[in-house]
Amino acid sequence: MENVQNKSMCLGKLERCYKTIQQFKIRVDSYLYEPKTVALFETKTYLKNKILKLSDANEKLLNYMRSSKELVPEQYKLVNHHIRETFELEFDFLEYTMRFRQPV
Repeated sequence: MENVQNKSMCLGKLERCYKTIQQFKIRVDSYLYEPKTVALFETKTYLKNKILKLSDANEKLLNYMRSSKELVPEQYKLVNHHIRETFELEFDFLEYTMRFRQPV
C-alpha cells in the first residue's frame, strides 16, 4: 500500500510541476520580459530551452508513471530530480524577472 501512496504523491507533484512549467512557458514570452540587452536575450534563450527540456521530461515521466503499476526506486529518484530542476527553473526565472523591475 505504501507504493500506491508514494506513486499518488509523485503523480501529484509531477502535475504541479507541469502547471508551473506551463506558467513559465507563457510568462517567458510575455512582452513584460522582452530583453533589451544581449545578456538578457541569452538568459531568455537559456530559460526557454530549459523550459522546453523540463516540459518534455515532465510529460514523459507523467506518461510512464500513469502506465506503470508500481513505483520503483529509480522512478522515485527521477521524480525528485525533476522536482529539483523545476525549483531551479523557478529561481532562475525569478532572477530574470527581477532585472525588469524599476528601481523605487
